[in-house]
Amino acid sequence: MKFPESPRVRYTRNPLVEVICQLRFPKILIIEKEAPVDFQEAVRLEYPVFNTPQSIDLSFLSSPQPNSPPIMLGQSFSYEFADKTGEWKLTLGSDFIALSTPKYESWEDFRKRLLSAVEVLTKYYNPSYFTRIGLRYQNFIMRSELGLENRPWRELLNPPVLGVFVTEDLSEKDLPEAFLHFGCRLDYPDAMVRVRCGLGLKNALNATNEVGYFIDADFNTEKITEIKDATIYLDQFNREAGNFFQWCVTPSLHQSLQPKSIPG
Repeated sequence: MKFPESPRVRYTRNPLVEVICQLRFPKILIIEKEAPVDFQEAVRLEYPVFNTPQSIDLSFLSSPQPNSPPIMLGQSFSYEFADKTGEWKLTLGSDFIALSTPKYESWEDFRKRLLSAVEVLTKYYNPSYFTRIGLRYQNFIMRSELGLENRPWRELLNPPVLGVFVTEDLSEKDLPEAFLHFGCRLDYPDAMVRVRCGLGLKNALNATNEVGYFIDADFNTEKITEIKDATIYLDQFNREAGNFFQWCVTPSLHQSLQPKSIPG
């Protein structure tokens, strides 16, 4: 592992705002040419809500700042299937499948849902292999939600993700913008994590305009991977993501998030 090993925990005050997994494969034109009727029937009990097909821009690590442009990966044609709450979304594109949720509870649950979707994809479209595997965790820390309004960021986050906040020479009130972006190779072949972190608003409807700190990490590989071997990377990425987040936060913030140990 690239980041120090840490115990598996589940935070009672979970800062996760979304988890996304995207698996890309060579373009399959029939997905664009014909409606995925059989695919929908296979997933409809779990994802009954269908959203009309659209051509979408695929962005990587788009900033929560309204005026900050995303890094684009191109365009793809896609269909979206959602559960009745809208909290789980399965997206089928002509060259990718993706699963996302803001209600992430455990890796075991997310993994089970993802592999079920991949099984359906394989049954009806049989992609040759995956060209990119990405597992992305977006965390957003709001001090007011944790009773930490008067604590400076340098007491809550570790230096590698603090950027300018590491210094005591500048007051936080004088820093309305602060961003840090880096990529880091991981300790297994052809894999890396791309990280973007800094100040942002949790959502556009934030009436208080309180600024929080986001930590957005995309663990990925662009190595050609057999369909059956995708879980090797995904399990590694999940474990690395837990280590990475605990590497980012101080013991004080870690305890404020109220961690509970996960057996195993």
